[in-house]
Amino acid sequence: MRKNLSSKAYVYPLPVLIVGTYDENGNPDAMNAAWGTVCDTSQVSICLSATHKTVKNLLKTKAFTVAMADEKNIIPADYVGIVSANKVAKKTSSKRLMAKL
Repeated sequence: MRKNLSSKAYVYPLPVLIVGTYDENGNPDAMNAAWGTVCDTSQVSICLSATHKTVKNLLKTKAFTVAMADEKNIIPADYVGIVSANKVAKKTSSKRLMAKL
């Protein structure tokens, strides 16, 4: 039986985008942005919630990076997507990330 899913502006699978920021004290943070896609040859579109520490940093400093996660970094990419910097201070410290590898 066929099911009509109608037209949607979604592309699957979505890339795993890692957004990185620094807070006002220079402490790094990163998050796994679940809703993002390439929208032009030099642009990406990412939907972010204001509740994330990374987004709070971005709004304060107006600076961020975006990278695509690859297979060899799947564990750290998963970690920054699961662990919240609102709950775990310095979640991106090398010691914490290395413990996940």
